[in-house]
Amino acid sequence: MKMLPFIKKYICLCTIVIIALTLTSCNDDTNDIGQSVMPGQDLTQTSDSLYYAFSQSVRIDSLVANTTDCYLGKVTDPETGSTTISSFLAQFYNLENYSFPDKDSMMCDENGFPFADSVDIHLYIESYYGDSLNSMKIAVQELDSANIPSEDNTYYTNFKADNYLSKKEDAIYKETTFSVTDLNMPDSLRGSDGYSRHIRIKLPTEYGTKIINRFYEHPEYFKNAYQFIRHVMPGFYFKTIAGNGTLINCDVATVNIYFRYTYNDSIYNGIQRVASTGEVLQNNTIENKGFETLINDTSCTYIKTPAGLFTEVVLPLDSIFEGHEQDSLNSAKIILKRINNNQLNKYNLSTADQLMIIDKTTYQGFFENKKLPNGKTAIITSFNSSYNSYTYQNIATLVSHMYNNMLNQAGITSSDSPSKKAEKKATWIATHPEWNKVLLVPVSTETNAYGAYTKVSHNLKMTSTRLLGGKTSPIQVSTVYSRFKK
Repeated sequence: MKMLPFIKKYICLCTIVIIALTLTSCNDDTNDIGQSVMPGQDLTQTSDSLYYAFSQSVRIDSLVANTTDCYLGKVTDPETGSTTISSFLAQFYNLENYSFPDKDSMMCDENGFPFADSVDIHLYIESYYGDSLNSMKIAVQELDSANIPSEDNTYYTNFKADNYLSKKEDAIYKETTFSVTDLNMPDSLRGSDGYSRHIRIKLPTEYGTKIINRFYEHPEYFKNAYQFIRHVMPGFYFKTIAGNGTLINCDVATVNIYFRYTYNDSIYNGIQRVASTGEVLQNNTIENKGFETLINDTSCTYIKTPAGLFTEVVLPLDSIFEGHEQDSLNSAKIILKRINNNQLNKYNLSTADQLMIIDKTTYQGFFENKKLPNGKTAIITSFNSSYNSYTYQNIATLVSHMYNNMLNQAGITSSDSPSKKAEKKATWIATHPEWNKVLLVPVSTETNAYGAYTKVSHNLKMTSTRLLGGKTSPIQVSTVYSRFKK
């Protein structure tokens, strides 16, 4: 059926009108979108303030030291003259159902007992500080199988390994010297791709023979690491006893037992190896000397690792919040400026890569419980070499948490009179003097593929950092507030 001409014109006209109305109501100007739910800028106002925090160096005698990075050696810092001595204890992990070849195939002595050809320990060097040709002396001491450090305990860098040393007459005790560069090896071997820099410590052959025969007498002792440590090899303590100028980072230690056995009428050389790994205990013992002068220096503060000096900062929490009860604290920024080390010495210590600012009252539990930074009680930042400083862009959540924690625990409410608030606050602070203090802690971190922290531990490398601060140089804390206009 044909449409009449005037009807067609009417439909076209209506269509044009509808399109025009649509274009009018849906224009590209989005400036007014959201005004019904978001307050305009004229409803709020912002302000900024500058406050000052005071800092000091504080000595940390012991750190949580359960780690897979072990340190060995002695170093005197050329900048400050302080000395660090590191030793470590290590247990060794054997694979489940660890075994030697069948006894009938082992080379045996005239009495029919299998024997070892030799046994040694390798300490593999991941990195080192100091002169690679410098000579150091260490003692290797066997631990007591009847007095094993518990896997459930948390151990610190002031760990007394002497309490766990074997007192048996035949206990291993071996002194040896080493340098990072082993001059006993030919240059061709040290320069080969397959060579891993290590310290070799030769043990008595009888020790290897005893372990081999223990396996054939009690194979159940080799079923897992728990039985192995308590009945076969409790571990060793590696103690620095002489030398100065070198400190190594040992990422793994191995005990290697060499023997011979027969197969198809041929004689073969065999080796069985156990290693220090994260599944068993490794613990650093660290001693520092000569820190008294640094602690008493009021012109600056220090960050020294391992297990040395932190910087403590007293935050001006009262000033930041009192008088701003109706404001929101949007940001609080703090910049820690490093003082350059101008001494010309090739062995100057490096600067700590990462610093964690943490509420001092939560510090101990953070590392004992293997926590991660949450932005509320702990925040990590990295050293910026371009600006020669550490910057915490916004610690507003941290300072707010610390201040509110004081108010809540002191029982202060908005209905209290000013005198009552002051009374409650003074009473609570008298028993909580650390309430407004944070620590700057040098840390080492591990992250996942998305950059999120998966592990935070104390930095046990050799570093030294001087910061502007102390009684003569207060640290600036810049804040920004906002409030609704009345």
